[in-house]
Amino acid sequence: MSMFKKAGLWGASALLLIASVGCNSGKSGESGEGTPELSIYTQSATYEGPVDGYMGKFIKDKVNVKLNVVPNSVGGSSRFETKLATGDLGDLILFTSADDFKKAIDAEAVVDLNEELGSMPNVARFEEAVERMMNNFDGVYGIPTGVATSNEVHKLDPVVIPSLRYDYYEELGTPEIKEYWDFYDVIKQMVKDHPTTESGDRFYGLSLFSEWDGNSVGMATKVAEAYGYSNTDGVNRYNFIMPHATEDKIENLLAEDSYYLKSLDWFNQFYQDGMLDEDSVSQTWADFLKKAEKGQSAIWLFGYMGNLNFNPMNQELVEQGKGYKRIPFAELKAAEAKTATIGSNWFWALSSSTKNKEAALKLLDFFYSDEGALGYHLGPQGLFWDVNESGEPVVTDLGNAPYETAVPEEWGGGKVDDTLKMMFNGAALDQNVISPVFNAPMNKTAWKSYLEDNAKLLDKNWTEHYDGALSAKEYMVKNDMVAPYTVVAVPNFQFDDQLAVKRDQVGSIIKELSWKMIYAKNDAEFEALKKEMIQKAKSLGYDDVVAFEEEAAKVWFEARKAVN
Repeated sequence: MSMFKKAGLWGASALLLIASVGCNSGKSGESGEGTPELSIYTQSATYEGPVDGYMGKFIKDKVNVKLNVVPNSVGGSSRFETKLATGDLGDLILFTSADDFKKAIDAEAVVDLNEELGSMPNVARFEEAVERMMNNFDGVYGIPTGVATSNEVHKLDPVVIPSLRYDYYEELGTPEIKEYWDFYDVIKQMVKDHPTTESGDRFYGLSLFSEWDGNSVGMATKVAEAYGYSNTDGVNRYNFIMPHATEDKIENLLAEDSYYLKSLDWFNQFYQDGMLDEDSVSQTWADFLKKAEKGQSAIWLFGYMGNLNFNPMNQELVEQGKGYKRIPFAELKAAEAKTATIGSNWFWALSSSTKNKEAALKLLDFFYSDEGALGYHLGPQGLFWDVNESGEPVVTDLGNAPYETAVPEEWGGGKVDDTLKMMFNGAALDQNVISPVFNAPMNKTAWKSYLEDNAKLLDKNWTEHYDGALSAKEYMVKNDMVAPYTVVAVPNFQFDDQLAVKRDQVGSIIKELSWKMIYAKNDAEFEALKKEMIQKAKSLGYDDVVAFEEEAAKVWFEARKAVN
């Protein structure tokens, strides 16, 4: 039995879902008005500065704290080792790396929350997530993000369904797209017919970005995900393999005919034909988003960039039937984690160096409350969303406004896009969790009211073509295009020092040469670079890392059989 169970806290205040806000705070770190000031050190965002605007007001009104965000990465370089050595990790830490989380535990830089759970009812109610931490780390040194009350297939469109400029697709007669690679010919004709956007910007066939790359080109793994493979089991993130979500098989990134190598070849076709955004290798996420807002690519591999970035910024075009929509191609079988009672592989933790422990714990518990989760995902009630007389969630006019729209000062000011996700990106509860406040997911794009009431000509045209479906996910579920998996509490695997060095060296080579392959001038150069990449990767220990990760994947395969 875990220490948590021995403490008798499983049932403590299990029904108290809204965080209390009346705690007193210490003097250290307080503002001149007596409001505690807390800092969040985050590995999942690049914003630096205060949490102000309407969300700053929301947090202050609900928990009486002021927040400041310190990003881990500056200019693409991690500051974690330096911050860990100096003990400068702020008050709350948001980890996206299990390795760094373990280092922080070993350095006693994070607090074991086991003894604090009695005063954290909103965290404590997620029993399986807490027990997982006890079992994997011998203490509650952190709380997983993205927790849920049940393991369910959710209603949100998967990221890996690409979106196309749909009106251009209609111009071509909506030709059938059987496999992912078939998008190419459709895109090529689109670019030929429309070399520039409505505003005169260059219209590319494909745009990529590199800022989120790990030990490979991240965007080159997206095609495999559309065929049922995943680079995570929900607990661990794999580097050079992608286990299948529902079948006991594994994609090896450098294996002959892997989806990864095929994707690099596909990207290179765009380059050789002059359709690749030439900034792909160097542009940041922010640069990439700006191009999405301007509609500068025929296809977006992260499908949401069409309907969440271009369409809201170009509503006049959408009303004319112009814009981006998801395209579920015939062979689609998207790997997708169900909502997870044990949470994700990111963690919230309390820094040992905090001088405002009580305030930090109160804030952390608030994040895990239903009220805090709604605020994180949707903003304050009445601003972007509300509940109608039937108890159903509805979007306000401001909730449908472009991201740059100003928020009224009485709400705190700022602009619509000044969300907590943008600032520190650490959702305590999965947005697909059904909120008891309105009995629907905390994601407006899954609401029937949103899909019906906000349907423009573009959406109606898409719905008519896809058998009346209101969303891509609805169509996919009806046509068996989802490969959903349950996130189970497998161990967090740890690379020993020698294997970690091999992993990093191999990853550096794969990433460098993969991008060179994308920009190869001809097929001969592409093949030569591919051969060089595989040889160098194997000489540095690629096979050793793959063997280690394959054993971890087999553990996952066995564990999930017990719950499926």
